[in-house]
Amino acid sequence: MSVIPEFKIARFGIQAPFIFAKDPLSAIRKGFDTCGDTFRLKLFREFLVSRDPAFFKHILVTNNKNYKKGSSSKMLNPVLGNGLVTSEGDFWLRQRRLVQPAFHRERLQELFVTMGTITAAFLDEMEQYRGMEPVDIDAKMMGITADIALRTLFGNISNEDKMQIYHQVNRTQKYLVSRVRRPYRIPLMIVNGEKSRFKRDLEYFNKLVFEFIRERHNSGESRNDLLQLLLDSLDEETGAQMNDQQIRDEAITMFAAGHETSATGLSWLLLELARQPSIVAKMRKESEIFDIVPSFDQLMKLTYTRQVIEEGMRLYPPAWTMTREALGDDQVESQAYPKGISVMMSIYELHRNPNIWNNPLIFDPENFNTEHVKNRGKFDYLPFGAGPRLCIGQQFAMMEMQLILAALIKRFDFEIDQKHAIGIYPQIVLKSTNGIKLFVK
Repeated sequence: MSVIPEFKIARFGIQAPFIFAKDPLSAIRKGFDTCGDTFRLKLFREFLVSRDPAFFKHILVTNNKNYKKGSSSKMLNPVLGNGLVTSEGDFWLRQRRLVQPAFHRERLQELFVTMGTITAAFLDEMEQYRGMEPVDIDAKMMGITADIALRTLFGNISNEDKMQIYHQVNRTQKYLVSRVRRPYRIPLMIVNGEKSRFKRDLEYFNKLVFEFIRERHNSGESRNDLLQLLLDSLDEETGAQMNDQQIRDEAITMFAAGHETSATGLSWLLLELARQPSIVAKMRKESEIFDIVPSFDQLMKLTYTRQVIEEGMRLYPPAWTMTREALGDDQVESQAYPKGISVMMSIYELHRNPNIWNNPLIFDPENFNTEHVKNRGKFDYLPFGAGPRLCIGQQFAMMEMQLILAALIKRFDFEIDQKHAIGIYPQIVLKSTNGIKLFVK
């Protein structure tokens, strides 16, 4: 049995959590460079960190019953409640069965009409920035994906509520990430008002969503949105429906877990494509089959655009890491580890692992042509996870990203603002340090 090497971030252990919190990606990369594809890391507790596909397969599929969601995911409970992202065991399985029909192909085709309408209006909105000062494309992508998420969830929603939710999601994420990575700040958060503001934001979320649910109950209407599907869902075994609290938890989960991942992926893609005129030219050639936005059938023919998105999610996976906690002693191949250890699976480093990918830091959509996909290991590319907890909304997200990106690239060119520094700083998703500013041409 081999010993898993330990990576020490700093000379003194007390420094490690502070260094990691400042730049987690660099800290993890140094660990892999020093120790190989799996190592132990001591922060406030001990982690096992891996970018080895064998670990992903074992933990997410082969022996997934020996693992529960990592303790860091509990930070989302106040916001997401007991939704699919945070729930466990039999309750999670029941909810998964109830929510699954929302993402069947027929339902996605119906929701696509709403997506297309919103995207067409967004293109007209973007015209005001053509030839003007650079725009924060991250904020714009957050705006359109939030609009799509809220409209497909709840039907009509006021611009005031939409903007309020958008700003509160940003604040909430920063608050929750700070609590986990910098627990020593928790007393300060009470004093400086961050905790009180978080509670106010949460009260607003809850009030708004419960109002939507109550109005739908009272109206007796049956609408073509995801809220209606949640209201109508029946457990096949018991015939029971979700109560309002469960509906609230799943609705907020769909919004929070869905729109920001798509927005982040699109932002990094537009930045990358601003450097890649030859790739843009190929996408434009493919886009000749539609006028303003593609239809659902046309979208299925945009195969190169899909490759571009898949490559973007390789280099910049919005869900940049997954954590699990071992319920019992376990081992992968010849490496053993104890019950209770937290396992951090780095999707970001898996997708950039030089033992798996040729030229891993080069943006190349040909990584996802038919031949390469056929020959690649099943656990080498996991932007949506794997196993029983594979992201339920992956087809919705891919459809949304493909639609928006194809429409934007057909109509606009984007140019990087060289005066604006861009860095990567992972929060719950893989965010930029201070936005991504691009000129719209």
